[in-house]
Amino acid sequence: MLRNIVNLTLPLVVICIIAAIGLGLTYARVEDRIAEMEQHQREEAGAAVLAPLKAHPLEDLQLLESLQGEFPGLIGVFKGLDGNGHLVGYAFVVETKGYNRLTTAVGVDTECMVTGIEMVINEETPGIGGAAIDNDEFMGQFAEAGPEGVHMGVDIDAYSGATLTSSGITDAVNMALDMCRYIKESQGR
Repeated sequence: MLRNIVNLTLPLVVICIIAAIGLGLTYARVEDRIAEMEQHQREEAGAAVLAPLKAHPLEDLQLLESLQGEFPGLIGVFKGLDGNGHLVGYAFVVETKGYNRLTTAVGVDTECMVTGIEMVINEETPGIGGAAIDNDEFMGQFAEAGPEGVHMGVDIDAYSGATLTSSGITDAVNMALDMCRYIKESQGR
């Protein structure tokens, strides 16, 4: 009996160990590529949400580091510079929780008014939470929101059947508005 258990278990353990080593080696080879692709997605989303301001996004790692203590969901900050190099807005890339993880870029001008919203990573269920993100009418509710926060049921109507997704997007917009006000207050404006 014991011999049968060992004969059945040993090959499975060996296969699992080989598979784990193979997955670890594969991930090690593609880890940098994945980080590079995510960086590229953040940059594209930052450019998209700053486009209404005709601004060029410039990543600001120092500002990112200074804000992350207060805003732990922040994963990227881009200053929006006009053609003369003047600051005209920000693009904040934030991670929030809908039904699953949402990574959203929210653009704001220097008066803390939303200029755009773009999904960077959408892990929501296609046809449910994903439908809310793809719905221009729902997403359009956030246009020109600010400078104070937005509230579901008051300023924003939740997308039917995707309340958690609606809440996650609302949280992303509110976090961006909070960061903009925080920056303005810390600069004494």
